[in-house]
Amino acid sequence: MRKPTSGFTLIELLVVIAIIGFLAATLIIAAAGLKQRSNIEKTAALVRKVDAACEAYFTKFHDFPSQYAKLTSLDKKAGKTWPTIKSDKYLFDYLGRALTVAEGFVATGAKFKTLDPFCELNASEIGGPDTGVGSVAILDSWQGPLWYELPGYAHGTNYPDRSKGEVSSTDSKFDLTSPGPNKVADSLLDKLNPGDDVTNWTYDRK
Repeated sequence: MRKPTSGFTLIELLVVIAIIGFLAATLIIAAAGLKQRSNIEKTAALVRKVDAACEAYFTKFHDFPSQYAKLTSLDKKAGKTWPTIKSDKYLFDYLGRALTVAEGFVATGAKFKTLDPFCELNASEIGGPDTGVGSVAILDSWQGPLWYELPGYAHGTNYPDRSKGEVSSTDSKFDLTSPGPNKVADSLLDKLNPGDDVTNWTYDRK
């Protein structure tokens, strides 16, 4: 009489394979969620850091970073407008580089001083190549550039007073936006519903 052989039946093997597949899928989904959370937290920390650097810049120069000269009261009365910045094209140049500024005059001319960068950025937080002014971008965790908008409308002074003319950079704060994993930024829609964006007016994400 033949003895029964020990081992798994086909059904048992299929059940084991199904369980292993389910566990593997669960781990992959959990890992993706953890990576997404990590990217959000890193980007929120970056936005806070750049936000603080812009405030420090304002403390030093009484103006937020801008490639445009701020409007004087006479400029406003004359109807001159102050262009809106909607990129980070020059933000690294103001915050991430050492700046040389004139701090007075002596008999031989202007006296200059070199200031340390307002913001220390990691290699993963900047994108080049560095070929000069406006060539380096500040990048979020998804390697997309931050959006720096000045004057800002969602953060700080939401609706600047334009009764005396067009606003200057000192009349309103700035908006910082990371477009998030989809790398898509829409200025108007982002203000109404940031969605997957990380911004300086709503840091916390659910």
